[in-house]
Amino acid sequence: KTAIEKQLTLLNGELDKLKTNTTELKTNLQLSKEQLTGLTETTNHLNSVLSNNQQRGQWGERQAEDLLQHFDFQEGVNYNKQTSEGGDRPDFTFYLPKGKRLNMDVKFPIRAYQSYLEADSKTEQESHLKQFNSDIKTHLKAIAKRKYINPADDTLDYCMMFISNEGIFQIVNQQQELLDLAKDLSIVICGPTSLFAILSLIRQSISSFQIEERAKVIQKDLVKFQDEWEKYKDKMANVQTKMDQANQALEEAQGTRTRALERPLKKIISHEFNDKEDPS
Repeated sequence: KTAIEKQLTLLNGELDKLKTNTTELKTNLQLSKEQLTGLTETTNHLNSVLSNNQQRGQWGERQAEDLLQHFDFQEGVNYNKQTSEGGDRPDFTFYLPKGKRLNMDVKFPIRAYQSYLEADSKTEQESHLKQFNSDIKTHLKAIAKRKYINPADDTLDYCMMFISNEGIFQIVNQQQELLDLAKDLSIVICGPTSLFAILSLIRQSISSFQIEERAKVIQKDLVKFQDEWEKYKDKMANVQTKMDQANQALEEAQGTRTRALERPLKKIISHEFNDKEDPS
């Protein structure tokens, strides 16, 4: 009986542990279910965004704005969104030193790219890659038709097309025909990393220009100071000349004129003493 009761006690302990573990397992399963549901919702939302051209564009613009904020670019000062350029509307216009502007459109060509990644055979990959290249060419030619490049109106002699996905940009960068077409159309294709480098150069050029402008102001002030300094030296030289003349006149008055006064005075005194000594 004692042995049986001991075994029953051990069994009850194991059952309690099993119950506790079962409860924890249910809790973990519930948490996993909730996380899976959240992940599913996020994936569905992402798919919804990627399947909508306008939303893809907004996502790409947000990526570009994040980079702009990293370099402390201020909207309305360093750049503007959706400005009008001769009836066309670039996604971004950057304001450069000396009144120059650089226009940029944002693209997110993901459909053919996704099909290319999901292709089961090399033939399918080549087919989707061909479509992908065709889509990029269409984007390049559409940008070229817009009036983003007009040096007579203070734009640079090229514009940019920002591809907001690094993977897509790398695929584009491997297609020589796309690079040649972009070069012929004066369009610079950039991804997130290369746009980061370009914005860094723009920031440095703006800082250098501001330093140059401040240096010009300082130089003008130095020229003014030098002119005033020369006038000051001329004036002081004139004053020194007059002071020398006054000093010379003073010395003359103290020397020559004093002696000239002393001579007749001595004669007067001499005559006075002679008159006192005369017996007559």
